[in-house]
Amino acid sequence: MPTDPPTDESRPAREADPLREKELEQIRRVRAGEVDAFEYFVRTYQRKLYRLVLSLVRDGAEADNVTQESFVKAFRALPDFKGESSFETWITRIAINAVRDRARRKKPVVSFSDLAAAEDEGSSDVPRAIEPTDGTSPERDSLSREIRRRIGEALTALTPRQRAVFVMKHYEERTIAEIGAATGLDEGTVKSHLFRAARKLRQRLEDLR
Repeated sequence: MPTDPPTDESRPAREADPLREKELEQIRRVRAGEVDAFEYFVRTYQRKLYRLVLSLVRDGAEADNVTQESFVKAFRALPDFKGESSFETWITRIAINAVRDRARRKKPVVSFSDLAAAEDEGSSDVPRAIEPTDGTSPERDSLSREIRRRIGEALTALTPRQRAVFVMKHYEERTIAEIGAATGLDEGTVKSHLFRAARKLRQRLEDLR
């Protein structure tokens, strides 16, 4: 005789994510008064967050300030953190918002909602010639430094939003969904940012093809 299909309650629970569980445990400790437990997040994500911020602001001192500021904000807001996303996604979003706020104080910026939908699909790759050289000769080393300088200058021409999503996609290899979670943008807007950023970079680096 066939048996009834198992109910949701009778199905085995999905295997827990060890990293997620560890982070939740650290958060519980901090909330319980063990302030030093927050050091786990600083050790785990500080260098990666700094590299992201540095790629956005292009200034070491400012990147350091934004990174430290982001961790302070995260620590203060930890009681309100619901754990719906990973801590990394959450702290990344805090840092991006901090960069955006600093950019607003410096000059007017275009709001996310002002971006048009993604344009017709087409090639959005950065020229392959921007790949660093292998350092096999002084000439190649010099060329590599020049290429990196040109890429840095080209990145500064992007808006803060474009630069953020481009760096997360092509340097950190995050998915569109992960970028959306970190920035608060829907996937269509993320793709629009990526397309526009790649088009600007192609135009500025055309001679490197």
